[in-house]
Amino acid sequence: MKAIVYSGPGWSWCDRVKVLLQDNEYEIEEIQINRESIQEIKEKYNQDVRSIPQVIIDGEFVGGFAEVESMIKGPSSINKI
Repeated sequence: MKAIVYSGPGWSWCDRVKVLLQDNEYEIEEIQINRESIQEIKEKYNQDVRSIPQVIIDGEFVGGFAEVESMIKGPSSINKI
């Protein structure tokens, strides 16, 4: 499984989502957030970027850390989204 993580340097939630994905055997491609990548997310996935990280898994927009954790852990997710 492949995950694209749009992130920025020094953001703890970006680091946390990458660790969560790696622990669950996802191949990660990291893209630094900038104007072009924000526009790419908006055009490809019809999503506005208000925070980072933003994660795409196997071509599907998932969202940030809480959404990724909920998708991976299901009912045992600490966020229970």
